[in-house]
Amino acid sequence: MYQYPHHIGDFNTKTRHLSRLERAIYRDMRDMYFDTEQPLDGSDISRLARRLLCQSEEEIAAMQFVLSEFFELQEDGSYSNSDCDAVIAAYRAQAAERSEVKSNEAARQQRSRARRSAIFSALRTLGVTPKATTTMDILLALCRQHGVTVTDDGAHVTRHGDTAQGGESVTGNVTQPPVTCHGHVTGNHNLNHNPNTPQPPSGGASGGLALATAMGVFFPEQRRTRLAEVAELIGELVAGGKVTGEDLLAAAERQQGLLAADDGKRCPSMLRWLREQRWMDVVCQPAAGAGPAGWDATRGGVEAMAAKLGLPDYDAWVDGRTATGAPRQFSVYEEQVRQALAARSSGVVA
Repeated sequence: MYQYPHHIGDFNTKTRHLSRLERAIYRDMRDMYFDTEQPLDGSDISRLARRLLCQSEEEIAAMQFVLSEFFELQEDGSYSNSDCDAVIAAYRAQAAERSEVKSNEAARQQRSRARRSAIFSALRTLGVTPKATTTMDILLALCRQHGVTVTDDGAHVTRHGDTAQGGESVTGNVTQPPVTCHGHVTGNHNLNHNPNTPQPPSGGASGGLALATAMGVFFPEQRRTRLAEVAELIGELVAGGKVTGEDLLAAAERQQGLLAADDGKRCPSMLRWLREQRWMDVVCQPAAGAGPAGWDATRGGVEAMAAKLGLPDYDAWVDGRTATGAPRQFSVYEEQVRQALAARSSGVVA
């Protein structure tokens, strides 16, 4: 024991009849008793006196009086004290309980980490990659949203099959092998490995992860981020009647070439593409003239026309004018695009 309780009132009551020297020796005896957690070894009284720093005849006499007053001589020559034994017994019981609690806590943490790892692996198989710092409440919400059943043993992914054009199910319900905490699991999922163009889920592409995954085929790999948020936003847009799932897929497919241009450097993320309603952008076809109708209805359409004319996109255009202090409003940029288009049209006519 590295510490023990010392009750001042009880100690003073029991030692009021002792001299100052005897009280000091009694304290040293208690310290030795608790430090070794065993009775005092009195088989060699001279050795015990030396360990207690009792050298003079007065100190040795005081030691012997304290032993007879507070300790009981046992058959093996040791001196025991019932109060000290009770404190030591309580200390050992608490130590055993603390050890058990610590062991249980370590096991609980291990199960929690394994369960969390299984959830991440299950979500990754669906194309959802939460941040490593995501709280368990958010992870469980994502599992409920994407059909992942979480149990004490792991996370089980259950997905429903696609629907053929005739309206009949072509795959039925497909339950993937459970991702548990007991085996080696890799949840890597790369959209580049899917050579086929995904079709909208049954019911008309009502939004969600399936539609987000299908749209991702038309975007550069580095722009397929935050799929959980993309799926949620798609659901909101479709539920609000702003667009249908088929329209989103068709628009992404039409713009595939533009999105992949210049290694995707000018391509917005899927989330930004949805927020800015880029599905309304008109893809400019390489032809002379004034360009397709409605190309200036959205920013994406204006930038697409600028790219066709060999002009920079709006962000690069702003960066080039920052140092000169020239106007950087989008209306000025759009007007320059119009002038370039008019000049090309005039040149073609001429």
